[in-house]
Amino acid sequence: MTRAADDLHSAWAQHFAACLAQCGVAHAVISPGSRSTPLALALAAHLPCTVLHDERVAAFFALGQARASGRPSVVLATSGTAPGHWLPAAMEAREAGLPLLLLSADRPWEVQQAQAAQTVDQLRLFGVHANACFELGVPDEHPAALRALGRIAAQAVLATRYPLAGTVQVNAHFRKPLEPVASAGNEPWRPQLQALARAGAPKLFAPQAAPDPDAVAQLVAQVRAAPRGVLVAGPAPLAQAGALRAAVQRFLAASGYVLLAEANSQLRFGLDDDARRHCVGAFDALLRSPVLRQRLRPDLAIEIGAPAVSAQWLAWISGDQAPARAVLPGERPADPAGGAAGMWLGPVAALLDAAAARLESLPRPGADARVVAADHARAWHAAEATAWRAREQAAGAPGTALQEHEIAPLLRAALPAGAVLAVGNSSPMRDLDHDLPPDGTPLGLLHQRGAAGIDGGVAGAAGARSVLDAPMALLLGDVALLHDAGGLAAAAAVRGPLAIVVVHNDGGRIFERLPLGRDDALAQACEQLFVAPHGRSLDGLAATWGLGYERVDNAQTLAEALRRALAAARPVLIEARVAAGGSARRAALLAAMARAAEQADAA
Repeated sequence: MTRAADDLHSAWAQHFAACLAQCGVAHAVISPGSRSTPLALALAAHLPCTVLHDERVAAFFALGQARASGRPSVVLATSGTAPGHWLPAAMEAREAGLPLLLLSADRPWEVQQAQAAQTVDQLRLFGVHANACFELGVPDEHPAALRALGRIAAQAVLATRYPLAGTVQVNAHFRKPLEPVASAGNEPWRPQLQALARAGAPKLFAPQAAPDPDAVAQLVAQVRAAPRGVLVAGPAPLAQAGALRAAVQRFLAASGYVLLAEANSQLRFGLDDDARRHCVGAFDALLRSPVLRQRLRPDLAIEIGAPAVSAQWLAWISGDQAPARAVLPGERPADPAGGAAGMWLGPVAALLDAAAARLESLPRPGADARVVAADHARAWHAAEATAWRAREQAAGAPGTALQEHEIAPLLRAALPAGAVLAVGNSSPMRDLDHDLPPDGTPLGLLHQRGAAGIDGGVAGAAGARSVLDAPMALLLGDVALLHDAGGLAAAAAVRGPLAIVVVHNDGGRIFERLPLGRDDALAQACEQLFVAPHGRSLDGLAATWGLGYERVDNAQTLAEALRRALAAARPVLIEARVAAGGSARRAALLAAMARAAEQADAA
């Protein structure tokens, strides 16, 4: 694909790119530009590449690859404002704990601070949102500079993962000529660089974290003292799903606790039969009832993963009647409600597995404790079963117009075992929780929950599609789609089934669910300033990027469109037009679920 690298610039870039690949970088995402020419040619020679013009889209595409695989991709852009478009993705990578390597090309030092075109201060461009920033000077033939090149590549890749996963910037300077230039081939630097290339990048090994036995003992002591317990599972990475699922299943069996699993926890779908009997999916609806909060209140709630999305859970643990809580957030502290009795940092699966092993080694709790735990579990499961029956009855049979609450179940039914579903923020994620009960069919979830924005939803899903060997769908709202319309270019760059289901309710209808939207005096302001209807159809966007397109407006046509999209060789955009009044119907469904569970328990 490229000519031989004869000059120092080219050889320097080729060695750096080779070291990135040797250190575990899986893909390169390149936005075209002049100053980045040596690196673009080098990355294309050593890594699978995707070319995307929009730097913002490119960064979210790379982040989607990392979210799906757990491995960092490198993103390349030219100098000037181009790297600035990476900031939203850099923020999301830090908050979500995902590895992302940003490689910015820059102009040489002599034109800095001199009003040279396409020249800005690119050093530490991402501030606190980057784990580290490495500065590569202009390619230098000094032996020490040549030796440092591989070490910096290795350090940069390691810093995307350790001590906390996140964003790393490498800023590389080049003088013209930027294209490969023929040379005599006998330069003094050449033998050393060739020797370094043969040796490869240095190996850097991060220390392996293991649960502290004292910390595990304290957690187990709290569990033994609190037989009425729940495990609350918030967002978790897809790459860790297997280990987390195995550890949670073991912990539930050892503790007798109830699992309150959000859809994005990787734990609502695909648990074994024993663990699924411990699993509750309707807890956000149940906790809308003050009566049920009192009846179902645990002695201890163990929160695992990122903080739960459920507004009702957050409201409960923020109030005076909050249960005692222990938090296992992963590598970074997390307790937005405050008041947790303790926080156990480190890999969640390892902590739960160690706690389960210790519980298994202890004598069984006394009969009274076992009865208390069993009664508590039965109360949760009875409420869960009643709530889902009530939802089914209140939802009724499909009508002539597509309802928002029908979309997630139709999508779930269309996705085969082992498929992956990416979900947008705002309404789609909450609707998934409210509309899908736990089941035994494996389904991986991707959710951009780090900073919880609607940035890059399409681009991120396309990035995930590029590295996954599984059927895949994306569920998001129309505002999120319009916000990332450029991400459709990324979708056009990948192959394989990707059903992009856009719930088109003409605006940000989630605001109708907030106090602002329920205030009659503010109804007009809410509609104009927050819901902001746009009246746009999406067929033109699909046509611009050569994507498949279908518009549906009832349950039957959506089911048929999903079947076709999941068998297609390219992504398909499905514009799901829903009936008006979805927010009111959602509120009624949730109220019916809580009311039925409350009345059934009273009876």
